[in-house]
Amino acid sequence: MTFLKKHSTSIFATVLLSTLFACGQKAASKEAVEKTAAVSSETLRLESFTEFPPEIDGCSCYFSKDADEFDQNQYIYANDYMETSFLKINGEMVKFTETETIDIDEKTSILKAKSENYTLELEIKEQGQNGDETWLKTGTIKLTDKNGKTISQYFHGECGC
Repeated sequence: MTFLKKHSTSIFATVLLSTLFACGQKAASKEAVEKTAAVSSETLRLESFTEFPPEIDGCSCYFSKDADEFDQNQYIYANDYMETSFLKINGEMVKFTETETIDIDEKTSILKAKSENYTLELEIKEQGQNGDETWLKTGTIKLTDKNGKTISQYFHGECGC
């Protein structure tokens, strides 16, 4: 009992400091995660455009963030039906070259492309014919920068001639 009386203050202080330090770590970690999320979303943005790059002429695919933007001719993605794709990232039109296309089933495919600073993966789902020579497509665009930051965006659009 004498040991506890002599050392109770230092034991209490050690436990208190350990608890405060652990709580401080959690708070600091939470702040770091919030700051990282904010930086990530600010650093990598897909933006809409209304005019196609000159390389996109004739048959093509063009996708928007949703059906409303599609109806307003605001696009986030366009390709030339061959191997060239474009996204507007942080205000800059970026050109991609297709590296691979994988058919998952009759209505779903994966398209992979790359640029100098980004990799791109689209999961494309065919929804059916919506015009004489056009087919409605939906899916997800996944964009990753060379530092490993990734964003995903749903899309709605069409492919055709």
